[in-house]
This record gives sequence, structure tokens and C-alpha cells, in this order.
Amino acid sequence: MADRRDSNDFSRLGIDVDSSQMMILKAVMAAARGPSKFVTYKEIVKHLQKLEKKKFTKAYVYRHLSNLKDEGYLVCDPVQTPRRYAISKTGIDNALEEKRKEALSGCLTRRQEIAAKLNLLESISPDNIAFTLYNQLRGLESLQGSIIIEGIENVRSAVIREFGEAAKPGEVIRVIAPASVLDRGLQQAGMAEMSLMARAIDGVKVIGLMMPVKGKESITKELISNYIKNVRDSFVKLASTGNISLRIAKENFKTYRMVSLNSDKMLLYLTHAADSDMAALILRKDNPGLIDDAVTTFDTIYDAATDAWIE
Repeated sequence: MADRRDSNDFSRLGIDVDSSQMMILKAVMAAARGPSKFVTYKEIVKHLQKLEKKKFTKAYVYRHLSNLKDEGYLVCDPVQTPRRYAISKTGIDNALEEKRKEALSGCLTRRQEIAAKLNLLESISPDNIAFTLYNQLRGLESLQGSIIIEGIENVRSAVIREFGEAAKPGEVIRVIAPASVLDRGLQQAGMAEMSLMARAIDGVKVIGLMMPVKGKESITKELISNYIKNVRDSFVKLASTGNISLRIAKENFKTYRMVSLNSDKMLLYLTHAADSDMAALILRKDNPGLIDDAVTTFDTIYDAATDAWIE
């Protein structure tokens, strides 16, 4: 078992050193007494039982050996029978570097989200919040300042009111979201999205950018097709206006999930759930830098993206 400091380092990389898979890797290393020497399943299991003091099924061990090979920790001799495995030092280095990059990317994304929340909180005064609440209670159409919105229905209402209803002919609505949010189809949670698309008939330009499902880029178009299948006739009519464009990013970029109207305001989702229950409505007067960054990032990714063709 690794000491506390080493365990913390591995934990930051998303690796549980006490997991069964890591124990099997340790067993391979113990059996081989170092890298590059090939050992059999029988030799691995012998050392695994010493480490774990329990028995594992053959299928279970082979499954983890296969996973370790796929992740680069092990190499398998394709010629010898029975199969033989060896520690790959280069593979381990590369696998850990990939884990480090993934962990760093996740930390940077979380820092970006926290910075956005902090910037927004610093720009909002209690008076503005009270004023906004007062306007909402009076039923006024639009919020007067940046604010954090909580509650699924409140987030949906903000999308409809601040973007779907507020957009004028010739203006541009940008929408960026992961394709994974499309799993359930428009019948279940598409009122806000349809309010945006419906404005195409009035001359509003609606530009959608979907981030592909990580590691499953090939199914993203299928998700989009399923998403609109319940409103196919309406979508075809709206698409015929030439005001709706939908593209799929070439890879899963770490960026904002948001809706924006021109460069005037944006709704920044603060949770990753399909039905987000928290979002930040940001007006240009409060944080122009954040809006410009989001729009510029959107346009850069969109220009290199591929059109989503709906059969």
C-alpha cells in the first residue's frame, strides 16, 4: 500500500491505488520483478493471492489485465500461448501523463467556473437582487441586471424570456451544449430550446454548437436526430428559413455551456446536469470580458465544426 503522500498524488490523478485493478498491476510487477519481463496468468494470480488474501475468478482477472493493457500499463505477447503480460514503463509514463492532463483540464474548468461565479457575485449588490426580485414579482419581462438563477424552472424561464422572447429580427442567438444533454428528446425538456428555434421564423439567427460525447463522437449525430424526432415537421419548416444552423465540434472542448444574445448578454450554466438548476445571467454592462471570451470561443470552435445533417 502506498504511503499517504503517494496515495494523495494518485488520488489527484483519479487513480485508486488500493483498487483491484491496481492490485493486479502490483501482482504483475511482483511476478516479473520489474518491467519488460513477461509472466503468465498463473504467475500473476499466485502473487495476487499473496497481496489480497482472497480468490478472484479467471474472467475477473483477465478483464482487468485487458483494461490495464488498453490503458497502456501492460503489454501482451501476441505470439506465446498462454498469454503473457509485462510491465511497460513507457506505457505507464504515458498513461500517467494522460491522467495528469485530464486532471489538470478538469481543475482548469472548475477554476473557470468558480472565477465566473466570483466575478458575477462581485458585480451584484443586494439592492440589485432586491430590485430584480421586485420586477419578477411584478411580472416584468426582462431582468435588469446580472444575477444567479436557481431552480430548473427558473433557468428554463430565463432562457425563454431573456433570449427566446427578447431577440429581434437580425439578431443572433448562440447555443453551446454537450450532446449528452440530448438523450431524453425534446418531449421531455425542450420548451426552452424550442422557444429559441421558433424565433428563426421571425428572422432571428439561431446558431447551435454541440460538443460530442467524449469517446463516442460517432453517436452524436444519432443523439441529435433522436432529439428532434418528436418535432420533425416543425424543425424542417424552421430550418427552411435558413436561420437555423447546427454544427458538431470536432472534439469535446472544455468550454462554457451557454446561451447568448449577440454580445449583449449570456446565460452561463453552472451545473453539468441536462436540466441545470443553477445558471448565471450576465449582462454586458456587468462583465463584458466574460461575454466576449465566450462568444469568441464559440465562433472559433464553430468555424472548425462540421454540419449536423438530420436525416
